[in-house]
Amino acid sequence: MKDWYVHFDDRFWLLKDDMPAEQARFIKRALRLRVGQRVLDVPCGAGRTSLALAKLGVEVTGVDLRAKFVNRAKRRFRREGLSGRFLVGDMRELDHDGEFHAVVSWYSSFGYFSDAENLDVLRRLARAVRPGGRLLIDVVNREHALRSFAAEDTTPSSGRKGLSGGTFTRRRRWNPRLERIEATWTLRRDQETITCPLRLRLYTPGQYERLFGRVGIEVQAIYGSWTGDAYSRTARRLVVVGRKPR
Repeated sequence: MKDWYVHFDDRFWLLKDDMPAEQARFIKRALRLRVGQRVLDVPCGAGRTSLALAKLGVEVTGVDLRAKFVNRAKRRFRREGLSGRFLVGDMRELDHDGEFHAVVSWYSSFGYFSDAENLDVLRRLARAVRPGGRLLIDVVNREHALRSFAAEDTTPSSGRKGLSGGTFTRRRRWNPRLERIEATWTLRRDQETITCPLRLRLYTPGQYERLFGRVGIEVQAIYGSWTGDAYSRTARRLVVVGRKPR
């Protein structure tokens, strides 16, 4: 379904509020961030990653398509007494130019669009980074996903904010021509059923290296976890970190 992300239920997007501290420390370390440096978090959701980085002394700007999420992020920052800037916007329309020491796209938030649009998004992320700055993209590892591929699974829904007390079913297929996961997510809880489609382009490490190269970013490291473990084909995550030359 074209533009599936517009119709995806808000409750499916949100993880529990607090990012584990070791994940935030890994992001800061991987991006070689220092206190007071500026980071763009896109899409920022309700500020989960932004808040964790801000607590480590980073100046965060978050951008997300959903005004509800942006407003929630603002409220969370106010409650914590932290400064941060949050904007409603489409990542395909980002227009920052060398403003940030680093850009982070966390938790499988890249690959929503056509290949041409994905490349344009990456070009915009790269443009937002100042010379010498870094770009980090975290996605599911395609190699692991396909090796452990299941057409359907059902789990408790407690891992996502606001969805406890139900079951969460994912039905999926791999489209080899488009190199995409095509899935349907369904929540069943009490008398409520929510069903949403999902389409996600999965790139290999080699494809990411070529994509980064096309937008002027040199890949410096590829990790296999949210805490910096080495990448392998069996790793669950693919975390690509690149640097813009000076």
